[in-house]
Amino acid sequence: MALYKIDNKPAAITFETKGLIERTVQNAKNLLMTHMGEVPYDRYRGFDPVCCDLPLPELKEALLAELDRVMLWEPDVSVQSADCTLDDDGNVVIEAALEINLTD
Repeated sequence: MALYKIDNKPAAITFETKGLIERTVQNAKNLLMTHMGEVPYDRYRGFDPVCCDLPLPELKEALLAELDRVMLWEPDVSVQSADCTLDDDGNVVIEAALEINLTD
């Protein structure tokens, strides 16, 4: 199966996707960009920002489990690998490789 890469770098939302896979990848990126507590009535949806306060080695250890939790809202996505780095401004940049398994 093909792997699709997403990150948490701000980018414009593509409202006119060309297929179900592109829409699923866009949904996964939106989930990654959402911080826990931002969605009213669904406070557990999104990435837990407390993770970003961890030292980088600890964040790398906790990242895959946290991304698996975040992607529960997109059941066709499974996170195969994830990594994080710090950018020049000290912000955490998360990159994940996803496998899309579309079911009927």
